[in-house]
Amino acid sequence: MVEGGAFWSSNDQESVPDLQFHFLAGAGVEAGVPNIPSGSGCTLNSYVLRPKSRGTVRLKSADPAAGVLVDPNFLAEPEDVQSSVEGLHISREIMNQPNMQKHVKRAHFPDESVKTREDLVRYARQYGRTSYHPNGTCKMGRDEMAVVDPTLKVRGVEGLRICDSSVLPSLIGSNTNAVTVMISEKASDIISSSY
Repeated sequence: MVEGGAFWSSNDQESVPDLQFHFLAGAGVEAGVPNIPSGSGCTLNSYVLRPKSRGTVRLKSADPAAGVLVDPNFLAEPEDVQSSVEGLHISREIMNQPNMQKHVKRAHFPDESVKTREDLVRYARQYGRTSYHPNGTCKMGRDEMAVVDPTLKVRGVEGLRICDSSVLPSLIGSNTNAVTVMISEKASDIISSSY
């Protein structure tokens, strides 16, 4: 349902884009986004591609059926806050272009009452969320923090490999589908060559 997207830099010091934009032909269609009273509209989201903030996933108890405690710790680092605020500025700039304005009656979220940097930070903290591409929770590598080795075998567990984006040792600056397919293809090659 995303009709368009773009990658952009939040400032001139970035050598590669640090923001991704998604344009949706609908408003209030995502979890956590307020509904638009009329039910019609469009949405332009911006996301920080390589956030510096780190969250945690912890066990709630020794019961394997119990859910885990997830704390994404969004916007903990000042650089992430700055990029998020700049993403909101750029989104507004895009939506205020003459070719867009002829289709837009008014902005709902954030509306005109969100003006200052502090307002934008509060808005980002209240409505900001992930772009649904978490990865790197089972890091691949040779160091002590690595969960899997370079052949995707889980350290300390016999006969188990992980072959999805959770093995990425660092964040990628894009959607994860292509790199996940690549990891899976590599896993297939590793597994078939070992038989």
